[in-house]
Amino acid sequence: MKSARELSTNKKKRIVIIGGVAAGTSAASKAKRIDPNADVKIIQEESVVSYAACGIPYVIEGVINNFEELIERPPDVFKSKYDIDVIVNTRAHKIDSFRKQVHATDLQSGKDTIFDYDFLVVATGARAVVPNIKGVNQKGVFFIRNYSDGVKINDSTRTRDVHSSIIAGAGLIGLEMVEAFKKRGHTGRGDMDVTVVEMADHILPSLLDKNMAKIVERELEANGVKIILGERVEEILGRDGQIKGIRTSAKRDIDSDFIVLGTGVRPNSEIARDAGVELGYANAIKVDEYMRTNIPDIFAAGDCATARNYITNKDTYVPLGTTANKQGRVAGENVAGGNTRFRGIAGSAITKVFDLFIGKTGLTSEEGIRNGFDPVEEVIESITRAGYYPGNKPIWIKIVADRKSGRVLGSQIVGGEGVKERIDLIALALLLKADIRDLASYDACYVPPASPVWEPINIAASQTAKLVI
Repeated sequence: MKSARELSTNKKKRIVIIGGVAAGTSAASKAKRIDPNADVKIIQEESVVSYAACGIPYVIEGVINNFEELIERPPDVFKSKYDIDVIVNTRAHKIDSFRKQVHATDLQSGKDTIFDYDFLVVATGARAVVPNIKGVNQKGVFFIRNYSDGVKINDSTRTRDVHSSIIAGAGLIGLEMVEAFKKRGHTGRGDMDVTVVEMADHILPSLLDKNMAKIVERELEANGVKIILGERVEEILGRDGQIKGIRTSAKRDIDSDFIVLGTGVRPNSEIARDAGVELGYANAIKVDEYMRTNIPDIFAAGDCATARNYITNKDTYVPLGTTANKQGRVAGENVAGGNTRFRGIAGSAITKVFDLFIGKTGLTSEEGIRNGFDPVEEVIESITRAGYYPGNKPIWIKIVADRKSGRVLGSQIVGGEGVKERIDLIALALLLKADIRDLASYDACYVPPASPVWEPINIAASQTAKLVI
């Protein structure tokens, strides 16, 4: 079998990419830069490509004017500027790895097309999990995962008489939608009642421990959001096909005329599985550090693929835009003849809820125990600027380390500002396998408008270091 680089010297390489959002467009753009002569095609099921899905809540909130602003490059720009063919409204439904072909159907005309490839990148993303609950198909029940989901929600809140909403699932996207609904509200008046229902005993269960989540819960309640914990949506109540409310697992009935189910996502890995591609953690497509699957010349990237956690050195599934773009870039370079590696992830994530930023990287103590570490942790409360400087905001920092080795394992940070850069610093420390004492003593800069004289990371790390043997 010829390598991508060997093939490029003999003929025009045919690169087909299934999926045209973060990973897919990153792969296409990088492949074309590495090999300008390659024939690169993107097959996209939606009518739009290269859009910023993470911006959807901010359009609904009204911070961003319209959904078109989320589109980074329309299909015609890919063709005119980069010579990349984008085929929209087309569903790829079969991969023939023996003949090296992708079978696809035009969703408007019904016409079937076969695309031949030398190298294939599967970047099919993920879809919202539809829970098996009574009434889930009624009018007024929405999911949010892609561009069209956002448009439907936005249009519905503008054209219908919506005064109350329920967000089922207090994860990242769920809480971003909470703020969007609360601030923009019914027809833009900002008067919508919002209730969050979460089956765990605290919000953001995949991001924060309970004690850190309490800080965010107070912020939500201070902004008029009702929170129900430890209960799941058991039934969606309605009349004549229109939602009227929900019933929880505790038999609590809550009136509402609008519900968003943020109950998780599932990788779109079936097309690869049916072609013989091996699946891994969470039924995502199993890839190595070069984004290769077990089948020659088939690569995968983004929300349909696994990622290696560089703390545990185990495969995991953390569907985030940052990971999708990086994996897509690696896949694109390698199908075009490169030999680059994806270094892995720490699960770094951040969100904003009203006046708080919430970030996490690495492991919680519970995750550390499950992965064979002996974790210790401390939480400190500090400030983001010098105490006398205007605009000073509180910040809470938790750092987790291994008791025996001192290795930094993770961090959770909640604060009014300065969260992202501190999470990023600890993510780098995780990649470098830094010792907690390094974080306690590194030389942080200081100026009153930007930080207190004692950097909060230094303080938190110093407290955690006291627990290390």
